[in-house]
Amino acid sequence: MEKATKKQKTGATKAIGTANGHAGASNSTSMPATYPALDVSKTFDDRMDVLCDDVIVDCKPFEVESGFDCYIDENVQKEDWKAVWKSHRFGCDVVVEVKDVCFPHAKVEIVEPFCCVPNSLGDFDKAGGDGLQLKTKDDLTKFLSDGNGKVPLLELLPILDESGDLDEQAEVLEPILDESGDLDEQAEVLELYRFFYTYIWRATDDHYGDGDYDFSMAHLQPRMKIYYDVQKKKASKAVVDSYTKIMTDYEKKHWQFKIKHEVYRGEEADRKELQKLWVEICELEKQLEKLTYKYYKGMY
Repeated sequence: MEKATKKQKTGATKAIGTANGHAGASNSTSMPATYPALDVSKTFDDRMDVLCDDVIVDCKPFEVESGFDCYIDENVQKEDWKAVWKSHRFGCDVVVEVKDVCFPHAKVEIVEPFCCVPNSLGDFDKAGGDGLQLKTKDDLTKFLSDGNGKVPLLELLPILDESGDLDEQAEVLEPILDESGDLDEQAEVLELYRFFYTYIWRATDDHYGDGDYDFSMAHLQPRMKIYYDVQKKKASKAVVDSYTKIMTDYEKKHWQFKIKHEVYRGEEADRKELQKLWVEICELEKQLEKLTYKYYKGMY
């Protein structure tokens, strides 16, 4: 896999202390630096080459997830690497150790010393989360135990090997490693996976129609084109503004739906709310696709 020309990292962040096992007593613990959630140095061609040649190839929409499953299975170490779990549900970052990668999840355990900080994803009183921006170690351990330790692989950022420390315990920062000692390739695989499912994939892509068509030709190229043209300000201001607003609303609604579905799964009283959210998601997707294809066909 072609390397990015310039590596980014998320710097060490002051964390919440752990002496009593609660997020709230501060000490000198620092949140370690991670590989970036989004590598802005990656070009259109960088991503298209890997997606088309190694991941999606000629997949139909319902086969895309399997393509990523195989790609991650072949390129990401199954266990014994550290990451920061950026929890959407709880609105906090927690240092964990990956015990098994079981796509699209990973089984994790909280490491010692317990390190937890609020994150920018935590506005979920409005988005349908638990409304608590920081959790105690016991709360998070119980949550993981109830779910067999599984968290979304999308929410894990591998820790940089050259970053800071947690209470000067270097072993806590054991990075993601393969047999060749290459730290970057596995993190890049996860970054591409995160990019694709955040900006390219739509929740209904494998739900409508028979799906008997090439995903790359039908969706990948136009969605990638408008994404990069918006980021590089090559599109008109009207397109940039529309795309940014619709995409922001879409991401928020999608996470609302996922969290509410998880929290209220099977509860009759909340089905109407879930159905309403799903209708809103579908409408936003239609708006995104309309904007994408009008732009891609040169109508702007």
